Amino acid sequence: MNAVRTVAPAGPRPGARGVPLTAAQTGIWHAQADDPGSPAHNTAECVEIHGPLDPVLFAEALHRTIGEADALRVRVEETPDGPRQFALAIEPPGHGFPLHATDLRDQGDPDAVAGAWMGDDLTRPFDLAGGPLFRHALFQVGERRWLWYQRVHRIVLDGFGYALVARRAAEVYTALAAGREAGPSPFGRLADLRAEETAYRDSDAYDIDRGHWSDAFADRPEAATLTGRTARPSRTFLRRTARVGAGAATGIEALAAAIHATWPEVVIATQALYVAHATHRGDIVLGLPMMARAGSAALRVPATAVNLLPLRVTVTPQTTFAELTLQVTLGIRAARRHQRYRYEDIRRDLGLADARRALVGPQVNVMPFDYGPEFAGARSEARSLAAGPVDDLTVHVYGRGDGAGLRIDYDGNPALYEERELAAHQARFLDLLGRIADSDPHAQPSRP
Repeated sequence: MNAVRTVAPAGPRPGARGVPLTAAQTGIWHAQADDPGSPAHNTAECVEIHGPLDPVLFAEALHRTIGEADALRVRVEETPDGPRQFALAIEPPGHGFPLHATDLRDQGDPDAVAGAWMGDDLTRPFDLAGGPLFRHALFQVGERRWLWYQRVHRIVLDGFGYALVARRAAEVYTALAAGREAGPSPFGRLADLRAEETAYRDSDAYDIDRGHWSDAFADRPEAATLTGRTARPSRTFLRRTARVGAGAATGIEALAAAIHATWPEVVIATQALYVAHATHRGDIVLGLPMMARAGSAALRVPATAVNLLPLRVTVTPQTTFAELTLQVTLGIRAARRHQRYRYEDIRRDLGLADARRALVGPQVNVMPFDYGPEFAGARSEARSLAAGPVDDLTVHVYGRGDGAGLRIDYDGNPALYEERELAAHQARFLDLLGRIADSDPHAQPSRP
């Protein structure tokens, strides 16, 4: 085995008062503070690696990657000046680094054993004040198959950040496996992200964005939800996973091309249509998670920046699917132009900050392509296990990018949905999506 060198991680050097939270972190902090023992803010994914892998080199690569990501190596606690984050030393592998590694090949069903371990781990809340706010596991489940599990509190990492970490870990591992040092870290620093955020909030763009959202929702529409009621996010969520085959996915892409849209816009428009028909409402507001990483630093910092934004469309009996999709396309374009303005601020501006009334109904999170970095030639594929609290219903749509079709996860708040209800909504949505793909988009859409 090639010798490896442990590099002491460099981190932020906050003063005694710590580093203030970003706007994205602040809302998460207050939500967690409402229920400190809740694991709802855990996020997790599993990367399946196919090929030979050296677990010692993997641990070293992962440790080095975390050492380059100062936004990950923090703990968060309340201070007289409000919540602050403090730099946290991370020990090397074998000396406290939070990595659980085990060989499960002698188990009867290694995947089931690993899945049970991950499921149990997801129920465990992080200690924000103590840290660290991430945990990893590496399971060998076959001669040439491995499962890399990551659990991270969403106050320090979002979905885009997961991709940054995974790609860099694979890059460092590949370099170590070849007996060479990895190139310079591509990561920006938390201070850079905060500087961009401060500049934005002091700029004219901030005022323009605030005006856009205040004007668009001045009438404070009541969100249409499939259950007709709201509830606080539960500590857990229900998940139903379904697949759209390659043939059906090709049909969706062809329909999108015919109406000058993208397949994610077609999926979002179908969800809006489904909610309109299911609720008998014409004014539909969906929630769209967006990266909110407009600055150059934000695109390089493994941290949390994702923002939830409202997408409003109107559905009437005369609305064709092509017209509905055009509304979605234009709405997404407008949201992207103003995506840095925080959802919490939109609610505050509308006088909804202390109200339990929802501004958005179901959320639709479309990931056009899964990422799958290579570890010294061993290919991988990632799947999300948890994305944080579920207010009502969140529809996650993943495109594999390899012609294998789509994966559609329905995450439901168990305070609002039972398993059979969630399954029924998902089945009816998939049926509607299939029929729309086979229909004339310029005709009035059929009912679910």
